[in-house]
Amino acid sequence: MNLELRSIDKTNFYEICQLQVAINQLNHVDSNAISLAEANFMSFPWFKGIYADNNPIGFVLVNADTVSGKFELWRFMLDKSQQSKGYGRIAIDLLKSALVKEFGISALYTSVVTGSDSPQGFYESCGFESTGHLVEGREIELRLSL
Repeated sequence: MNLELRSIDKTNFYEICQLQVAINQLNHVDSNAISLAEANFMSFPWFKGIYADNNPIGFVLVNADTVSGKFELWRFMLDKSQQSKGYGRIAIDLLKSALVKEFGISALYTSVVTGSDSPQGFYESCGFESTGHLVEGREIELRLSL
């Protein structure tokens, strides 16, 4: 298996937009089409497609705020057919390496809603830890030291 992060452009954006999470995950992550649209209004968007053996399997969007130095993982998804195969942890490792190489960062943040089907356990298994802060009063902020 060859997993890699790839730039998204006019040649592959549609196949990235076709990827979908499982129904029970819909309240935890927006569609890739919405995420790509939102990226156009972000000051510091950094996004990639996640590919396994040249097939699109996921998407990642980071708010790469080079002014404040705080890098936030806004979207991370794997298609419902590609979950529970170990790709998520590998993709997080690829993401960490890419951000350190390109920006020299020392931490990556994300936030999660708690409850059933929350991705919090996944992120914690990748090394993220709670900061004790709430984002927008309802999401737990997590930090990954790089």
